[in-house]
Parts: sequence; C-alpha cells; structure tokens
Amino acid sequence: MEKKVLEILNERKRTAEMKAKENLLLALSFKNFKEHYTKEKTLIIEKAKAQAMGQIFNSYALKTEIDQQILILGKNNLTRQDLVPQYFCKKCGDTGFVCGEECDCVKQIRSDLVLKNFVDNNLKTFADCDYSIFDNNEIVGFYKKMQEWAKTSQRKRFSVVLQGYTGVGKTFLQQCLASEFLKQNKFVVFKTAFEMNNDFLKYHTTFDENKLKYMEKYLTCDALLIDDLGSEPIYKNVTKEYLYLLLNQRIIENKITIVSTNLNLEDIKNIYGERCFSRIINKNQSILYQFKNSDLRLKKA
Repeated sequence: MEKKVLEILNERKRTAEMKAKENLLLALSFKNFKEHYTKEKTLIIEKAKAQAMGQIFNSYALKTEIDQQILILGKNNLTRQDLVPQYFCKKCGDTGFVCGEECDCVKQIRSDLVLKNFVDNNLKTFADCDYSIFDNNEIVGFYKKMQEWAKTSQRKRFSVVLQGYTGVGKTFLQQCLASEFLKQNKFVVFKTAFEMNNDFLKYHTTFDENKLKYMEKYLTCDALLIDDLGSEPIYKNVTKEYLYLLLNQRIIENKITIVSTNLNLEDIKNIYGERCFSRIINKNQSILYQFKNSDLRLKKA
C-alpha cells in the first residue's frame, strides 16, 4: 500500500506543477506580460538586497508590475495563482510531510485505498444487517450497541474481543465496524491473524530499511481489525512477542483494536501467554462479547 500512496502523492505533485508550468508558458506569450513578469523578478531581487543592507526600497514599483500582470492575465481568463502549483494538499504541498511529520493527507489516501479495496470486495455495512437470521435478540442488541460505539468520539473502551464458533456473525460485525470507521475517514487496517502473523515474520527476518513497512500500518492505523485470532501458526520469538508489543502500544495510545476469535479465554491464555492475554482481555479497555448463535451461513444456504 505504501508504494501506492507514494505514487498518488507524486502524481498529484507532478500534475499541479505541470499545470502551473503550462499556464506560465501561455502567459508569457501574452503581449507585454513577459516584460512585466521579468521586471517583477528583478525588483524582487533588488528588494532583498535593499533589506539586507538596511536601505529603503520603492515597493510601489513592484506593485505596479504585479498589477499590470494581473490586468493582462484577467483579459485572458487567468490569475497569478494559476502560474504557481495548486497542490492537492495545501499543508504539505503533496510531499506527504509537514515539519518532518507525516501529513494528514497520507492517512486520507490510505483510507481511500482501503475503502476502494473493501468496496471492490463488497464490504458489509450495518445497513446490510438482516437481524431476522439471529437466534436471539441479545446479538441484535449487541450489534446496535457496537454501531453506536463506532460512531461516538467519546468512547471509554478502545478494544473489542468477539468470541464464538465459525459462522456466527463475528467477521460480519467487523466489516460493519470497518465501514463505519471508513465513513469517518479513519485509517483502517483489516487483516486475518494469519496475514498479520506473516508480516510479523517478515519484519523479524528483514534487516534493512524496508522492514518498517511490515509493522508500521499495524501501529499507526486508527482502527485495527484482526480476524480469526488463533488460526495462525505460532512462530518462536515472533508471534506472541510482536502481538504483545503491538497490542500494548495500541492500548497506550488509545487506538481502536477489534479482535475476533474462535478460542475461549482459557485457550487464549494457554496459546499466547499471560502477558498477551492481559492485553487482549483488558478489563479497563476491552469490550468482550461471546456470540451464542447458530451458523448463519447454513441459514442462508
């Protein structure tokens, strides 16, 4: 994804600069414009020299040259703004960074890419819910509770653990939540535990500057959705260790993490250890819900 983000930024920057260059070349072909444009540049240099030497500069002459340009451009349906790049992001100039920090526009690009991928793969929303297929109203109530939880900006708990057998509605709910977060322009990462575990392994076995790309998205995303925890192989010095580091950091930063699993609490503790268990099932941070429902896929068959 990061390669695609960079491609989009570069294309935006190139397009803005090419358009400004084309407009300037067009403007220079207008009668008398080049004369006033060149004079302005000369006066700007003279102004800088005067200021450096503490001398007085005649700003009226510079204003006159600019006014003449504005007049000529206006007659030809252009403005002075058209002669400089009009970047998509005014904050970073389509570079992706502001004062060394990643710009908000990068997060938006990532979210747009995730949304496009989800739309292409028919991501479910709360509007798609057919509550009649559930065995009990408790699950219906929980779905509606989670819909409100996703919408609020004042949530007290940032982690959700969805337990239950295969086909009871866990992944469907995760998709609905992901859709809601994407509507809020949040940066969403939705991965199976198997996919995430493979990224852990790649990070662990990569020894150059490229290794960061395997972990960065999991740490920086606004909402991380991990599907089917427990289906992944347990790699020594990798799976439990990086899962703990990831969950712990997201708890510290109050970032949303939603986990679905077929495992019961005892299984989670036995497989991932006490440290991971305390981060997955955090009493102060977590909403824990166990789905007690028949396999919904059989009902739809």
